[in-house]
Amino acid sequence: MPRQGPPPQRPGWFSRSGRLAGAVIAVLTALASLCGVLVAGPVSVAEDRSYGRTGDGYLPRTLPTGVNPVRPLPVDSPFLRTSPVRTAPVRSATGRVEPARAVPVQPAPARAERRTAPVRVPYKTPPEPPAAHRPATEPKKEGPRTDQPKPRQPKPHQPKPQRPTGNKPKATKPKADRPAAEKPKAGEAKAGGAKRKIFQGWAFDRCQAPSVSTMRAWLASPYRGVGVYFGGRGRHCKNQRHLNRSWLRETKQMGWNVLPIYVGSQSPCVIANIKRKFTIGGNAWAQGRQEARDAVSQARRLGMAPGSALYLDMEAYRLGQHRCARTTLAFVRSWNREVRQQNYVPGFYSSANSGVRHMERARAAGERDLPEVMWFARWNVPPSLYGEKWLNRRAWHPHRRIHQYAGDVTEQHGGRRLAIDRNRVDAPVAVIR
Repeated sequence: MPRQGPPPQRPGWFSRSGRLAGAVIAVLTALASLCGVLVAGPVSVAEDRSYGRTGDGYLPRTLPTGVNPVRPLPVDSPFLRTSPVRTAPVRSATGRVEPARAVPVQPAPARAERRTAPVRVPYKTPPEPPAAHRPATEPKKEGPRTDQPKPRQPKPHQPKPQRPTGNKPKATKPKADRPAAEKPKAGEAKAGGAKRKIFQGWAFDRCQAPSVSTMRAWLASPYRGVGVYFGGRGRHCKNQRHLNRSWLRETKQMGWNVLPIYVGSQSPCVIANIKRKFTIGGNAWAQGRQEARDAVSQARRLGMAPGSALYLDMEAYRLGQHRCARTTLAFVRSWNREVRQQNYVPGFYSSANSGVRHMERARAAGERDLPEVMWFARWNVPPSLYGEKWLNRRAWHPHRRIHQYAGDVTEQHGGRRLAIDRNRVDAPVAVIR
């Protein structure tokens, strides 16, 4: 059966020009393929997947609209074609030009071989976040076990606090006063290089010292202390019939403790009329020093050694008269200083409402050369060493107080009757040789 198609054409100029155009087209197509440019359709980069990279032979000279040369195209981009084709005329053996048919275009292998592999960046471990941004579930460090018993550590040795000495009082509350039936106690202490003898108990005093026989009879009494007036221009019983060195030694052997009392010059505003002729003169300081030397001299003559307490008797006076009070204080301070310099203990006896109250004011004001022992008279009250309202409980403590709680009373012991004053004592007494 004859072949269907267009009638054959004769060779001529048209045939020659067709062959020439075909050759030119073939050459251009080969050149375009070598350069990576397809004449008959869009550029396909499906075989490489590196469309958009920089470098020679990778991108066309003119990019399609919407293509970024930095970022690669996705796989489903419309600019990618998986089967690129082009059409070319085909001539038969008889010289006829047959209809165009699809001819697959093969990629240039030379260009594909020269392409380099994509650069891969190695994976780096990210740095650890700071502690403030770490998760709350971070594992805790295991601590020491608490179920095991802790070893006991020995306590450091602490020395016991030492008790204060000297004139500084103790911080503890003083002991309560002992009853009258309790036996007295005596002790010794050192002060100023001389020994002090401390007596704690009950004592009596009277103007005239009792005889040795009376002192022996009164051993049946609760008293073991006795106050005697051994000197002073203001002493009422100046003629002491029994008081001498022998008397002191014998009473000491019996167990008695002596409280020496010196009645010197009195305050210019003294209340008792009988004492006004013995008032302090114009120079209170010099007069106090002179009478202190006399007191020490007489105490030595009777056999009282250094360390003995000597009590200055200052009868009640009007404390409200300030000029008189200043004169009295100057005399007392001078007397105390001189007695202390002679290694004796300066004591002070007076009414609680006048002389004792005056000394407490001076102590609170910071005055110096005050008495070391306070013998205060407050009658018709229970005996109390630390209950006096005008004396600070921490002042004149310890072993520095005597309370005269009764006066002009009569007692009988061992068949002997005496008029006495009663005293509660916790203070130094005479040291008899």
